[in-house]
Amino acid sequence: MKKIITLMLVAATASFSAAVFAGTPIDPSNLPKAAQTFLSKHFPGDNVRKAEKDRDFRGIEYDVDLMSGAEVDFRDNGDWKDVKAPKGKAVPAAIVPAAIAKYITTNYEGQSIVEISRKRGGYEVELLNGIELKLTEDAKPLTEQRGKKRGNHPGR
Repeated sequence: MKKIITLMLVAATASFSAAVFAGTPIDPSNLPKAAQTFLSKHFPGDNVRKAEKDRDFRGIEYDVDLMSGAEVDFRDNGDWKDVKAPKGKAVPAAIVPAAIAKYITTNYEGQSIVEISRKRGGYEVELLNGIELKLTEDAKPLTEQRGKKRGNHPGR
């Protein structure tokens, strides 16, 4: 009987958490101004298919899906956090730091960046061929705080 009650309690807690932290649909006009400016500048003419406001333990974030298939996540202040390009396309070149763009061109010829995320200390990029790289803004391999090195080996 205790197991059943415990399972029911766990299920209720999980359901409550999912409801509290689930995204709430919002009108695109309710996005932070910086997010609206980013979308109109880097995805001109691409309409918002879905916009959601998410609340989690770190605060508020916004998830935006565009009609083209692009996806952009924003922080509460409207700064972009993650950009995923539409299938078969690259993320807007203007959002990629110049050193990272040069590194990719030099070491991964013919590859484009299909997803870019801002991470603590740098960026995480995914290339068209599926390779994921963690780089500082000046295109050095990003290492974890615990001293564990993340692999960024060109041509692998």
